[in-house]
Amino acid sequence: MKTRLNYFLFLFSFVISPALAYPNVFPSPCLNGSTGLIRIPDASVVPYKNFNFGADMGTTFISGSATSETAINYKMNLGAFHGLELGIVGGTEQNSGKMREGVFVNMKLSLASGEETYPLLLALGVENLFSYTKTDVYMVATKYFKQGPKATFGFMADFPNNKFRPMGIAGIELPTSENLFIDADMMAGETLFQVNAGIKLYITPIFSVNLYGINILDTPQAKDGRLAYAGFSWANPF
Repeated sequence: MKTRLNYFLFLFSFVISPALAYPNVFPSPCLNGSTGLIRIPDASVVPYKNFNFGADMGTTFISGSATSETAINYKMNLGAFHGLELGIVGGTEQNSGKMREGVFVNMKLSLASGEETYPLLLALGVENLFSYTKTDVYMVATKYFKQGPKATFGFMADFPNNKFRPMGIAGIELPTSENLFIDADMMAGETLFQVNAGIKLYITPIFSVNLYGINILDTPQAKDGRLAYAGFSWANPF
């Protein structure tokens, strides 16, 4: 028993100990376009006069069916002003595989400068602006910790069938080294529950390769279906 406990403690310390401070990497977009974790935005914004873009390709697993469909997602964000991030997002529609008509707009406003070493950032924003069915609003806080991780938590609301649906959101990003990050986030509300997980491998501080699992528990009452994505994020390539 003691041997097993020591082995577990060794593995746990191996995961959390390599990163004593948060690595210096450029913020990358989440699946829905805004700078963030996997599915939810965080409180960081693209710095003024900088930009990032990314694309994801994967598979949608249709509930109750053995078939699957190809899913494509693309996005770009720009630091339009100090503390203001503007972005666009497009891709295929869920459960159809058809490209959505046009792109939607994301906006995020930072409410804290985060000039201290391990800041607590605050931001509010809107995703999929100008969409009749996919628009949501949010307010999030992101805390950087001395030991390496950053935690995000906050509030989001969307409007399915023209009804207001509030939910809590939370996530964590754990750097296991200078270039490998383990991410997990979730959404939870009265009629909704969804868990997402993935990894980000930074080839350079501005270019990452991402692997995402969306709604990994295949919860029927979820915002998204069960999806698997592989993609990339690239900042200021020109």
